[in-house]
Amino acid sequence: MTAPTPVSAIGDAIHQICFVTDDLEGTQRFLHDHMGTGRFRVFEDVRFRDLTYRGQPAEFRINLSLAYAGDTQFEVIRPLSGPSLYTEFLERRGPGLHHLGFLVEDFDAAAAAYAANGYEVAQSGTFGAATRFAYYDTEAACGAIMELIECDDAVRQLFDAIKRGDF
Repeated sequence: MTAPTPVSAIGDAIHQICFVTDDLEGTQRFLHDHMGTGRFRVFEDVRFRDLTYRGQPAEFRINLSLAYAGDTQFEVIRPLSGPSLYTEFLERRGPGLHHLGFLVEDFDAAAAAYAANGYEVAQSGTFGAATRFAYYDTEAACGAIMELIECDDAVRQLFDAIKRGDF
């Protein structure tokens, strides 16, 4: 029997396109002025719970901003401290497209599909009351990392407010 594919587990739409940068404002400006995103909501000194990085407990801080173009969320991350996929990416490649994010209803099933296809969790954590995320190291295969996101109600409401520009 063939293992379920990661795509079958994540559904049919990309929710998020993320850029990692050392210039948060400049990247936001480009995405707004040239790619048509709405206004960015900036979150400073973001910290997460239950962090892992490359299979080890981790602690890092980031600034991030979110905006929408239609139903697609654009995320811009600027690492502040601690080892992470974001600092690793900047050191190795410089600023650029980092990952695609997928909202999933069944996080455990989607994670199992990635594992069944040989992709390991490269970084994971929790934010908000119960929003989980995990990045899978698919960069060698396709040039970008894939992220699974399971949102709690509060984070879904936050995303909706950002999409409407209500902040």
